[in-house]
Amino acid sequence: MTQKVTALDIATRLDVSRSTVSRAFDPMSRISPDVRRRVLKLAHELGYRPTTAARLMMREYPHVIAVIVRDVTNPMRAGIMTRLIRELERGGNLPLVFQVPNARSASARIEAILSHLPSAVVMTGFMPTSSMLTLCSQRGTPTLILNRGGIKGLAANYVTSDHFAGGRMAAAELVARGCRNIGFVSGHGGNDPDASAERLRGFLAGLEQAGAVAMAAHDGDHTYESGRQAAREFFTARTRPDGVFCGNDLMAMGFKDTAEEEFRLTAPADFQLIGYDNIETAGYRPYRLSTVAQDMAAVIAAAVRGINELVERPDKSIRVTVPVEFIARNTTAERGPE
Repeated sequence: MTQKVTALDIATRLDVSRSTVSRAFDPMSRISPDVRRRVLKLAHELGYRPTTAARLMMREYPHVIAVIVRDVTNPMRAGIMTRLIRELERGGNLPLVFQVPNARSASARIEAILSHLPSAVVMTGFMPTSSMLTLCSQRGTPTLILNRGGIKGLAANYVTSDHFAGGRMAAAELVARGCRNIGFVSGHGGNDPDASAERLRGFLAGLEQAGAVAMAAHDGDHTYESGRQAAREFFTARTRPDGVFCGNDLMAMGFKDTAEEEFRLTAPADFQLIGYDNIETAGYRPYRLSTVAQDMAAVIAAAVRGINELVERPDKSIRVTVPVEFIARNTTAERGPE
């Protein structure tokens, strides 16, 4: 099968930038007549033609940024997308959003996404495959992973919250409040190299450092209902937990509601409860949830700066980790003496 010719192929052959190739197809753009002629001549010889949509977008916006996201129904991820799109547009960019159910689907669609000739690709809500990142690199399109760390053995650009430190922080807060029978409700069981796994890894490391262990674990899916299921599992066991860390606030809310409704147990009187994310509703009554807060304003600001730098210098390395913070509310008691 003949490999499809790309704008990067044209740019490499003529020793010009990929954006120059793109502008050559826009009669309204400012470009040397000789360069335009050479680009169009080679493109004709190789059978290359950009899509009409791509040409129209390049005419109106300096940069098109493809954003690939999984599950925007999650309130935390919806908030991330709202901030990201607003900040990209504020910089004069055009965000093109592609929603995918999982990393496998994203990998299958990356060729079609790159046909829109984005200046950069942002991926959030899943860990991209190495083949996705390799293809983007081959096409000369820089990538940035948002709120996930890098991929082991692969040089990937990322901006993320410090999920490991957040998990360790939650462990320290529970132990400091005298908890000994401690449970954890994960988002993906710690099997994927994503944020949930990092939170679990940090949580277990924090318990080990304090000389404690997790006596119960439930593999949830970051939904309210999985938090409810975890509460039923934990509170029907022979030994009930006196401290619980949920991998996100939504699961913690489901856990709290079920503990109260079905078992007549309340936090912090009967157990300590900590969530993660600090979504807006976590601070509302009746929850007033103690949680590990991500500074998403700082994460998005760093991500947009990184995207802008990558557009100008695709070979630049962007690796930013933003600190998290514990917020004590009504589901944890006062800390004991140090």
